[in-house]
Amino acid sequence: MPSGWRAVTCLPTTSAACTGSSKRDGKMRGVEDAPLACLDANVFLAVLIPAATTAAREEITGAERVLRAVEEGRLRGVSTTIVFGEICYVYLREGKPGFEIARAAIEAEPNLKAVAVTAPLAVHAAELRRKYYSKKNPFSYNDGLYLATGLAERANLLITS
Repeated sequence: MPSGWRAVTCLPTTSAACTGSSKRDGKMRGVEDAPLACLDANVFLAVLIPAATTAAREEITGAERVLRAVEEGRLRGVSTTIVFGEICYVYLREGKPGFEIARAAIEAEPNLKAVAVTAPLAVHAAELRRKYYSKKNPFSYNDGLYLATGLAERANLLITS
């Protein structure tokens, strides 16, 4: 997320890992070398509207660290375009203004890619839901879309709350 946007919406993170400067320390590597993480809407929502999530404080802090790492190029992010619908829904449900600003910030982040849902991606998501859903594991279709996106983009990890 652009620095100005994060400064307005995020609490300062005190972790040395997040506040250290890789460039200053001579350890900067190219963004293309950074791990690729598939991010679901909960990562963004924990930072954008923490009071509207069921995330614990540790998860909110973790989401802040993840988004800061993406902003700084230590991590590349990928998500599916349904992230905008999920985030918009929470803004609407909570009666909060600011969705368009959040959307613009997400779209403007150069280290974050939003992948459009295609027919093959949607079908793969359905297959993943069928494979992983159970009464003990409430794996949603949206979860399947994030996982299918991460697999299609060859993400190193999937981050959620």
